[in-house]
Amino acid sequence: MSNILVVDDEVIQRRVLAKMIRDARPGCSVLEAKNGQEALDVIRDGRIDIVFTDIKMPVLDGLAFIEKMNASPHKIRVIILSGYRYFEYAQKAIQLGAFDYLVKPVKEESICAVLDKVDHSIQQETMHVLAHEQIRQQLDRTQTAYYENLLTDWVTEGVSPSQYAELRDQFALEEAGIVVIARISSNRFLLKPMDKESRVKNTLLSSLEVKAGLIGPSVSFFSREDKRLLIAVATSPRSYEVDHQTLAREMEACVLTASEQFGIELTIGIGEWREDIGHEARYSFKEALTAAPFRYFLPDRAVISYSEVRARIQPLHYDYAREEAQFKEAIRQNRNELILRQTDEWLDRIVADGFPYPEQWQQAVLRMISAVAGVVKDFVTNEVYKQMLSDTEAHLAESPSFPVCRGRFQEVLLQWSELLIMSRSKKRESVVEACIQYIDTHYMEDLSLDTVAAHLFFSPSSVSIMLKNHLGVTFSKYLSQVRIQKGIELLQNSEMKVYEIASKVGFKDDKYFYRVFKSRFGMTPDEYRRNQYLMHLSSD
Repeated sequence: MSNILVVDDEVIQRRVLAKMIRDARPGCSVLEAKNGQEALDVIRDGRIDIVFTDIKMPVLDGLAFIEKMNASPHKIRVIILSGYRYFEYAQKAIQLGAFDYLVKPVKEESICAVLDKVDHSIQQETMHVLAHEQIRQQLDRTQTAYYENLLTDWVTEGVSPSQYAELRDQFALEEAGIVVIARISSNRFLLKPMDKESRVKNTLLSSLEVKAGLIGPSVSFFSREDKRLLIAVATSPRSYEVDHQTLAREMEACVLTASEQFGIELTIGIGEWREDIGHEARYSFKEALTAAPFRYFLPDRAVISYSEVRARIQPLHYDYAREEAQFKEAIRQNRNELILRQTDEWLDRIVADGFPYPEQWQQAVLRMISAVAGVVKDFVTNEVYKQMLSDTEAHLAESPSFPVCRGRFQEVLLQWSELLIMSRSKKRESVVEACIQYIDTHYMEDLSLDTVAAHLFFSPSSVSIMLKNHLGVTFSKYLSQVRIQKGIELLQNSEMKVYEIASKVGFKDDKYFYRVFKSRFGMTPDEYRRNQYLMHLSSD
């Protein structure tokens, strides 16, 4: 049974059309909406299979409604209702993916005919999906390590004509084609147990193949070297002209499904169409691999085609000695507004005429931060300097996108400027003393480096560096020492139970109190208390 939605701002026309549909398909559920926005709400709340929509409507018209609805992972067939004078809008709707159109006034026989056409389309697509599923199941049964290796060799280095002929026979491939890769960038779900991980990844691989299969016979497989890399090759006769926009839209639906169903982030790269995919698959594969990482500069895009980034790639040659000197001088002068402006200007120039290869940019920013770090080297110990630089480089290298890297780079330079301010004003000792006093007074509370730093009006990183230089231990280590010492005093001078003491001195978990205490003194708090009691008796 299909769920059908009728969208029209004219109440009478909407209700008449809904009745005609109910009469034509008594078993179907027919809903109504008075504009595109209300229709989107209906679609979000339930599964809709078919939509009849007018074009000219208030709030959100038919064309805008179709564009927004295309993001839905569930395929919906749209039939446009158009008057003669709006026929050009109907043509535009067809370009946006509408299934068909009806000219007003709509007749009953037209409704029956278009619903029959929809039924036939759904049946054909179901058979197509089932055929793909059968191929997938057959592949699961018959695809041995031999074929996995042969497919990988095909797209990475090429295979002999006889080997490709074998692949063509095995997977019913055509002459022309295109390579699509999907990389699992991150996942929020637990990939354990392993059988769950395998099922999810195989489901993603099947989904990728089905989407690629809209072009024609396709095959999908995991990369031999990287099991988080999914590869699909879609083929068709040479006369076929691939619609890159349609392919990208289908791949975006695949990304959306992966995110909504499994909490997995996919990044998809699409190579160029090749007339002789048997010999040129490796070129399309390399293009897809090249395209996908450019999501670093286009974080809002999950699907990147090589054809759209090819002309924008600008190899990066490091020649930024002038910028290094400018950053250092701005930090020495503690001119935060100049630091922000200089970094913005530098980073904007990097992407002004195109994008460097992401790995080239990451190397460049790490080289820049390493050079600029020398401005604070004389103000911290050598050990702290090395650790600070290592942490900073790791933080920048882990940036998921160029905008995030920009923010982190600026944050680091501002922190170094603040560090110089503290050093020059000789407030280090007073800040450390204030920090120690605050910890000694509030050790029983839920303290963190952030809360103490906020109380002192300094950044957490600055307080951490000063405390480590002065005491030789980290903030958390010193806080733990204070709490243990207060715990010893209560063990000696009170009859409180150990778990009560642990809570009173700031340990949320008495088991953790036991572990820290034993690690430091080689005995548990209870054993310590008994020893103190025996010593007291012997002295008496």
